[in-house]
Amino acid sequence: MFVAIDGELVAPEQATISVFDRGFLYGDSVFDTTRTYAGAAFKLREHVERLARSASKMGFELPRSVEELVVEVQRLIDEVRPRAGGAELVARLMITRGEGPFGLDPTEAVKPRRVLYLHGLSRPTAGAYEDGVEVICYSTFRPSDAALGAKVGNYLESVLAVRQAKSRGAHEALILSYDGHVVEGTTTNVFALHGDRLLTPPTTETLLPGITRGLVLEVAPSLGLSVEERRMAPTDVASADEAFLTSSIRELLPISKIDGHTIGRGAPYAVTRRLHQAVRERFGMVGPAPWQ
Repeated sequence: MFVAIDGELVAPEQATISVFDRGFLYGDSVFDTTRTYAGAAFKLREHVERLARSASKMGFELPRSVEELVVEVQRLIDEVRPRAGGAELVARLMITRGEGPFGLDPTEAVKPRRVLYLHGLSRPTAGAYEDGVEVICYSTFRPSDAALGAKVGNYLESVLAVRQAKSRGAHEALILSYDGHVVEGTTTNVFALHGDRLLTPPTTETLLPGITRGLVLEVAPSLGLSVEERRMAPTDVASADEAFLTSSIRELLPISKIDGHTIGRGAPYAVTRRLHQAVRERFGMVGPAPWQ
């Protein structure tokens, strides 16, 4: 693990911020995460631009411009990667509103802090891409719902959702809205394939529109798939021919079961694999595929 605070690498054990920082006190922060391919941060500008939108929704500005942050993050990746043996890295950039006196008034915050975490890439096993993973449904109201889908630092409800999923032997939890519709996973977006129709929840569901989600939406029509962004019930996933999760780290990961119910015929996930390969080829995701 490598950590940079305000653009400077520090030893992890010396990476500290004030206990009065609002990110620590109230989860008053935003973040975004990407990974590298051959050492280059994937869609870095898009991730930082999304970070800026999250900050705007929370009512504060980034302490550096998008361009400056893009350059800074890649510079730090280039500095760290030789120390990490040339391994591919995950980059998580967090911006806090800053520190101030006790109290919820955000106008008293000063000196926003930026913290970059860099660590080796770890993703599901090759077998998970071959056999698919199980998910459960989890109904909750999250801080990000109130923040209109901003990627905020307060992830308590998602932590509890993952805890519930793991206790039931599942890989991920699908978050349900107040009226029982699928919004997204805790750190993923979700798709369900019905014939040649690819369904995914709309952004009006206060989901975080993932970068990889956008890539799938762009590529799917070229494979003869029609895309429908509409409200989805858990039954839309359960009755699908195939279903999959997307994220920058997982890319496209097939779902085998939802709440114990097998989706479609199970493996192999031919359309998901074809779409995954097309996304990798179109957007230059170099290196071995996750199932290799």
